[in-house]
Amino acid sequence: MIFQKYYKNKFYTLYNSTINTRRGILLVDIIVALSLSALFVVLITESSMNAREVFRHAHERSELLDIYETRSNEISSLLPYGIYSKNGLSAKARWYGNERIQTDVEVESTTSSQTVMFTMVRTYPFARISEAAGTPMCSVDFLEGSKNIMITPISLPISSSILLTHLEVRNGIAYISADSPKASDADIFVVDIREPLHSSLLSQINTGPGITSFVLAGNHIYAAAASTAAQLHSIRLDSLQSLILEKKYQIPLPYATATPPLGSSIFFNKNTIYLGTEKWDGDEFFIIDASSPSQPITKSSLNIDTKINDIAIRGDRAYIAASGEQQMVVADIQDVLSPHIIASFDPSGWSRQEVKVISVFEDSLNLGRTSGGFNIAQDHELFAWASTSLNWRPDVSSHQSVDIPAGVYGIVTNRNRIYLATRQIGKELQIFDMPLSTSTLVSYALPVAPQGMTCDGDIIYVLGKGASVIYKITSK
Repeated sequence: MIFQKYYKNKFYTLYNSTINTRRGILLVDIIVALSLSALFVVLITESSMNAREVFRHAHERSELLDIYETRSNEISSLLPYGIYSKNGLSAKARWYGNERIQTDVEVESTTSSQTVMFTMVRTYPFARISEAAGTPMCSVDFLEGSKNIMITPISLPISSSILLTHLEVRNGIAYISADSPKASDADIFVVDIREPLHSSLLSQINTGPGITSFVLAGNHIYAAAASTAAQLHSIRLDSLQSLILEKKYQIPLPYATATPPLGSSIFFNKNTIYLGTEKWDGDEFFIIDASSPSQPITKSSLNIDTKINDIAIRGDRAYIAASGEQQMVVADIQDVLSPHIIASFDPSGWSRQEVKVISVFEDSLNLGRTSGGFNIAQDHELFAWASTSLNWRPDVSSHQSVDIPAGVYGIVTNRNRIYLATRQIGKELQIFDMPLSTSTLVSYALPVAPQGMTCDGDIIYVLGKGASVIYKITSK
């Protein structure tokens, strides 16, 4: 009996303990369930509030975009440097590369702090397909300026006795001009350089006097000729294997007995040729209508009073590289019948040095000049303006400059870098940060002195002086 009573009491104790434990667990389960329910209610409430906020936010943005849509035509008609501001909608246009327009748009709500900002890029409205065919698509950036680049020499199938003067490259096809001492030598060459070790001559033509510079424009090559008989040559490019001299054109003489000059530089824009000559008794800068390539017509001219080495056109401005005291001349060409000089730049050293190349990229402008035979440290060879505008003047705007011993003979620019072809021994290729820093980011040696420089896509090409060779420069 004592034994039974003991285990009976033990059983009741264990039973009660189990019941209490189960009750505790059940209570915990209930508390957890209630907590989760409360949490779900909170989450659902917050989600609902967030959804309403997201919807309101999206609705406001949609209304702001509707405001833009109602006036999009006014925005899309902005040219570079144009500004629009009306009822919470503002826009500012600038150049994107050299052939497109970037417009930064901001739409601000008048009832809340909501703002919509975006950027659109569109084609320059005056661009023509025929002109775009001769436009280099330059997008060079060598690994943030690192030294990880590759330089490949390309031997040209052209006699080394022929002086090469200018180079352009499109899709692996090189167009090269020459000014040979032999009248029988060709002065325009088309060379396939897509296989650097096996370049091949596709076509060539002898226009007569020699070519100092040229531009590609659709299926035409317009060349500045070293000739007093005809300073402008129009060459039709029916195919890569066919070059046809379509027209030789002599600029008008100021009087019948005047000795004509030689052609020295050329630029093409919107069916218009801008031709520069050496100094003579007449004007040195000519604006020529090339709507009909076989029948060019001089529209007007401008007296620069010195040889013109290079020309760059941006909008209604002509930037002219000169050999005289005014090393760069800025002309207003909005009215092609009446161009006029609006500014000039005359740095020290002008009596010995001359500007050889001008490069315009978006709003930046760079010019490079010779050293004048010997280097004077304070007479710099590279000048850079990080930003220009509609009312920009080089004589009142701040610029940066760097001493480049032996001079600058080629410039390629993008938004991040300035690439130079120089005749500084051991530093023939130099890369600077944009805006121009006071020291070289990195430099490389080339076996020959550069004669010119161009780019196509993400490749830079340097033409050698006194050698039939092109150096192809790419990132590894």
